[in-house]
Amino acid sequence: MVKATKLLYLLLFFLIPLVFTTFNSELFEVPKMYLVYFFTVMILFFHVINYFKGQVSLFSKTPLNLPLLLFLLIQVISTIFSVDIHTSFFGYYSRLNGGLLSLLAFSLLFFILVNYLDDKFKNDIINFSLISGFIVATYGILEHFGIDAKFWLQDVSTRVFSTLGQPNWLSAYLCILLPFSLNKSFISPKPIHKSYFIFLTSLFYICLLFTKSKSGLAAVAISLGIYFLIYCLNLFKLHRSFKSFAKAAISPFLLIFTFIIFSLTISNPIKDILFSPPAQTTQLSADPTINITPSEDIRKIVWSGALKLWQKYPVFGTGPETFAYTYYSVRPASHNLTSEWEFLYNKVHNEYLNYLANTGTLGFLSYFLLIFSSIYLFISRRRWELLAAYLSVLVTNFAGFSVVAVSLFFFLLPALCLNPPLSPPPAKLRWLLLTLTLIFSFYAIKLIFSFFLADIALAQSDQEDNQNQYVKSYQYLLKCYQLNPHEPVYLSRLSILSAKLSASYFLEKDPSSASKFATNSIEFSDLALTISPLNINFLKERTQALTYLATIDNQYYSQAIATLRQTALLAPTDAKTFYLLAKFYNAINDFQNTEINYLKAIELKPNYDHAYFDLGLLYFNQKKYNLAKKYFELNLQYSPGNQNSLDYLKKIK
Repeated sequence: MVKATKLLYLLLFFLIPLVFTTFNSELFEVPKMYLVYFFTVMILFFHVINYFKGQVSLFSKTPLNLPLLLFLLIQVISTIFSVDIHTSFFGYYSRLNGGLLSLLAFSLLFFILVNYLDDKFKNDIINFSLISGFIVATYGILEHFGIDAKFWLQDVSTRVFSTLGQPNWLSAYLCILLPFSLNKSFISPKPIHKSYFIFLTSLFYICLLFTKSKSGLAAVAISLGIYFLIYCLNLFKLHRSFKSFAKAAISPFLLIFTFIIFSLTISNPIKDILFSPPAQTTQLSADPTINITPSEDIRKIVWSGALKLWQKYPVFGTGPETFAYTYYSVRPASHNLTSEWEFLYNKVHNEYLNYLANTGTLGFLSYFLLIFSSIYLFISRRRWELLAAYLSVLVTNFAGFSVVAVSLFFFLLPALCLNPPLSPPPAKLRWLLLTLTLIFSFYAIKLIFSFFLADIALAQSDQEDNQNQYVKSYQYLLKCYQLNPHEPVYLSRLSILSAKLSASYFLEKDPSSASKFATNSIEFSDLALTISPLNINFLKERTQALTYLATIDNQYYSQAIATLRQTALLAPTDAKTFYLLAKFYNAINDFQNTEINYLKAIELKPNYDHAYFDLGLLYFNQKKYNLAKKYFELNLQYSPGNQNSLDYLKKIK
């Protein structure tokens, strides 16, 4: 069973970067995370059997045990005091990675792995990672030349993402592998092996350039720069004389020269900075339908929001993975002036601020203690290639966040510095532990498959919903609910589908069915908000459901207004919420509150063209033509081609 356990680890490192599906609600992170859960349970099961046989220790003492356990303890406490315990435990639905459950899985994989790490197994892990990386990078380069251009909505040939799902995620993964292939190209004794690893290193770097990721290029410059410096210093100490050193250092400097040639010939940010004229920076007040706000400007706004959250919840934060909900409470109004003003940010796009906002000062400090303990371990064991790979993660995490493949290396790379105990201690409570593990493993595997199948059903439901096949969509959602009845995402979606079906049956003159689905809609929404009361998305989806129900009975307008007012309390700078409030007040002829909320939306988003037009229309209908003229003209400033505004201005004249 020891061999089976090692094989599972090798498959884990090989498959996680490669796996993605075409039938999940999220094609990359969701299947990768469920695969990690599956491998974790299987590895735990085989490990306990090995312990039962007396072949390995159950857990081993390592320098990282205390920092990692302290980190997990803070995560558990933060989850207990979370504003949304469900999300903090399972993770944000489309990500999963980052919730307490994922952190427990990666930590368990670390604690078990250190019991098996002989030198051959360490080398096998790196080799399997490199083989997987070869497939990923090859596919990424082929993407650049259009192999799957028709498959994706994105212009993937401009910025490739291969099997990782996003260019920055791919670049972060490649930055981890580059020190491994580079190190092997230097230490391999056979010329044919050296040639292979030099080729592999070049392949990784070319694919990295095709991602056009600034954070990836910065990470590889820093991590490989440090690795090259240490390697050359050690080489100089070994050879003493400059002449023999220069001869031995030909290979490293040739690789550096090759990287420079690639950087200057392949389109990438380095080449753009050196040879292209400086790009004109988009102003934050620009029309979001035309201009794209630079990501750096948006990150600064989101980061400032994260710092405000930390100030509000300084000790344990708001709970792991709750940023998607809590950011709205501190969201700077300037976010409304960006091209991504309607996007939901479920991560800070800075892993350190993510921990600071979500888990407070204690979570942040425990995270850094784990990082510094790992770095100290790499340095003390003189594993410079592992240090370089780990440092690349720290750099890319500064401008982004860890995805599943990166988290796997973040938690398990330090283990490659360790050795298993020479002789395992006598096994204690063997039968009890084996029985409990057997029960847990079967139950956990059942849940993993149930949750995975539920997510597939969710994707099928969305597909049917987009084609207005509401009955089929509802049936798929019921399947989700049966497989995972405590997931609020399914409950909220069921609320919307029930409302759509209610409106549909009302039009078909089937009042009994219409009433039944209307009741179901409210009940499903109540259940979702009971589990996740601060989820802005669920409140907006409840409003959407109430909009459909209002076609049956006007009483639902008042409920929609109450829901939006609750949303406005949680998201006081969200211009869209006030705009929708104005629309609903207008529907019930409360023109005073209609005007107030349109003006509030414009105050928060001074380039809100729709709000300008609708406010102008309100004044026009009230025969306040001077005010109507003013807001139609303001609408034309931000939406010059709006024929409706031009027509109303002609009528006013």
